[in-house]
Amino acid sequence: MNRILSKLEITGIKFYRFNIPLREEFKLAMMSLNTANNVLVKIETNQGIEGWGEGAPFHALVGETQDIANAAAREFGPLLRGRNPMEIGSIIRLMDSHLPHNTTLKSAIDMALFDIAAKVADVPLYLLLGGEKRKLETDMTIGICDPKEAGDKARAIKSQGFNIIKIKLGLNDRDDLARLIHISEAVGPEVKLRIDANQGWDRMQAIRNLSTYSEFNIEFCEQPCRVNDVNGMRFVSDHTRIPIMADESLFSPTNALDLIAGNVAPYFNIKFSKSGGIYNAIKIANIAEAGAIPCMVGCMSETRLGLTAAAHFALSNPIVRFLDLDSHLEHSVDPIMGGIKMTGGLIEVTDEPGIGASPDENFLMSSEVEVVC
Repeated sequence: MNRILSKLEITGIKFYRFNIPLREEFKLAMMSLNTANNVLVKIETNQGIEGWGEGAPFHALVGETQDIANAAAREFGPLLRGRNPMEIGSIIRLMDSHLPHNTTLKSAIDMALFDIAAKVADVPLYLLLGGEKRKLETDMTIGICDPKEAGDKARAIKSQGFNIIKIKLGLNDRDDLARLIHISEAVGPEVKLRIDANQGWDRMQAIRNLSTYSEFNIEFCEQPCRVNDVNGMRFVSDHTRIPIMADESLFSPTNALDLIAGNVAPYFNIKFSKSGGIYNAIKIANIAEAGAIPCMVGCMSETRLGLTAAAHFALSNPIVRFLDLDSHLEHSVDPIMGGIKMTGGLIEVTDEPGIGASPDENFLMSSEVEVVC
């Protein structure tokens, strides 16, 4: 095994534009989309072991598009060719020193490297990360839509066995309140609600709205204020009974340290497309654990490939107590083989070596591919 590891080399990297039509428009305060314009990375090695990774570049949140990710992939390809894929930390540091940003593309590469590492070890990814099986329960999200329509969607979500619903807010205060009323009436008090303003409020607007929402069964509110208004989010957190979760304010381990030092928010939302992948997500989770900050693992618009990797990561640290891994339910097609299974909101993680998920070859053939090294 040591001989195999020492001679393992990256021989090729392929970049795919992985476009998934949505069932309907998904709208949030900062942007909306009708198609999940994702990126898929395949890393090939001289030992025939392949790794798959995925990222979902939400341009308004991470500053990336498929074109930007593709340009970054062309930069990274020559740097990674010939490297041992097991040297994950070294490769991440190399990418960060070459291009400081581009976290979505880095997350796809990182994911593919961890897929290879777990396959070499012949264990599922959660075991490679030091995790163990436990109950994983996700919410299901309702985007910004007509309030009455939101109530109908909530009723349907409850009938599918979900116990937690996440609601996008942040464009219109009156509609936001009406949406919450319709949803609450549709599902009753036994269903937990989570809300996400996606930076849609200023600090006083946030306090006013959250005070009004105290009558609902709301577990927490994600990112009420703009990313650059850290003091505002701390002010809101100090003046509301509904706990605040930092999302767009949390990209890096350094961000995590700063948020804890500033007592900005009691909860964190970790996403691979923000952290740059699993390697840095582990650092963030460890910092959060040291600071006693419970975390959620969230998603952008990944397929079950990216969500399966996220579920493996969730099993690696008990500080991850909340999950928002439902983006594939918005997709009109499921182009992934293997991966997580869902019963209502409960997630079952595969025990196959690696991530345990890969793209369907027939769907892959319809995707635009570029060999970057």
